[in-house]
Amino acid sequence: MASFRLACCAVAWVGALGCGAVTTPEQVHAGVLSTEQAEVGDPPAPQNLELNFLFVHGVQNCDSNRQNAESSLRDLETSITGGIPARVAAYEAAHPGVTFTLRTARANLYTATPSGIHPSNSTDPTKMDDWQVGDPGCASKRQGDPCTAAYEWRYRLAQEIHRLFPADARNIIIIAHSSGARAALEVAANTGPDGVGTEDWGVQERIAGVVTVHGVIDALGSSRYNVQGPFSFSFMCKDTDLVLKVLGQGCTPGNGWCEYAGDVSATASADWVAQHKRALMLVASGSCSPSLFTQVTDGTLPIDAQASPFAVGMHMTPIGGRTYRPAHGTVYGSFCHSDITGGPRHGAAVSAAQGQILDWLFASAPRVSAWGTVNQGALSYNHATAELAVGGACPTGEADGSVAVAGVCRHPGWFDGDDHPISSSELSVQNGANCRGSFHWTQHHDTSHSHAAILTWKTTSVLPGGGLVSSLH
Repeated sequence: MASFRLACCAVAWVGALGCGAVTTPEQVHAGVLSTEQAEVGDPPAPQNLELNFLFVHGVQNCDSNRQNAESSLRDLETSITGGIPARVAAYEAAHPGVTFTLRTARANLYTATPSGIHPSNSTDPTKMDDWQVGDPGCASKRQGDPCTAAYEWRYRLAQEIHRLFPADARNIIIIAHSSGARAALEVAANTGPDGVGTEDWGVQERIAGVVTVHGVIDALGSSRYNVQGPFSFSFMCKDTDLVLKVLGQGCTPGNGWCEYAGDVSATASADWVAQHKRALMLVASGSCSPSLFTQVTDGTLPIDAQASPFAVGMHMTPIGGRTYRPAHGTVYGSFCHSDITGGPRHGAAVSAAQGQILDWLFASAPRVSAWGTVNQGALSYNHATAELAVGGACPTGEADGSVAVAGVCRHPGWFDGDDHPISSSELSVQNGANCRGSFHWTQHHDTSHSHAAILTWKTTSVLPGGGLVSSLH
């Protein structure tokens, strides 16, 4: 374990005192950053801001990978800590008297202290992904009850936060991949088997924000997602080997994880964090074959299962039935699910994610203040909708951001052609004030037919001081 001091905006990091937040170098990298304050006039009251980063892995299906799961986001951790000094120097130059203390840690939920509540036929706590509803010795009725994979992911993450950071540590920012992303949102939203706010995990007040990367946010067994072939997601996940090729790990996923990923949606948890904390949901897709799903995917997940409606960012994605729907979240590049942890595009994925995360921390951390949809009746060529007013008051203490609109033009009938995203040239968007605005759509691409549309809009607010750090204390 090491600590570092950055003085006088220097580029090099120089070793300083260590801190006792964690246990071994393999599990954590910790550091302290500060700058010297110039003596110009009366100095402002000093303020030290903590930034405590916790990196959380995704599902690991092989025993060997479970033992070292904390290493999966090591390169992303290194990239972020390497990029922070320049951002800190610029922020401190603009805010005299402010200094930063940085700690980073990597959790391994497979080897973390278990809850002690497990099926009677399971003696290995690293096999928590096997724990499904109705296992022997369990009273569980649904995923999320004690003695299930969902409960164990949430429980162990909360305990790792307690273990890895001092009891008085605040401003914890969780950066998580895949299933770790969903667990992070659920813990931050105090999600239990009955939904958001039904289980106190004891760490909510300490969490400032959550970054998800290729998060398993929506329930993959939902009818929204089309599985390749005639079988359901649950059947393909639990009872066939095809999913092994999709996940690219060559080991069988646990039946409990299949229930957790397939039957439980973290959308409400993600929306709660986005509205009450701060959330950055990084999503991606690419040429990632094979895939279990027919939609646009990152190989493992449909892109529209990776974020929730209150995530900043939106684009239209094709779905079955020759039409489109919104995919939410910030697209950080063309990447496959595992690129952030390794492979030929690993460096590019890490760099792209790092840039988005540091911008969110130090430049701008917008929040969706309101969103909605408009079902528009058919318009003939060169006709427009009325001006549609959208949005509502900005959250207290936040400033007006922007208005975003996307939509699908409905082309019913085989001979009319497929539905398609509405071109930006057909949308006129006006930003108002106090997180309000308006827009209208003009149909000027088809001279022969009238077409309806489904239009989705979002209004955002921003922190007047810039990125997430401007809201911390």
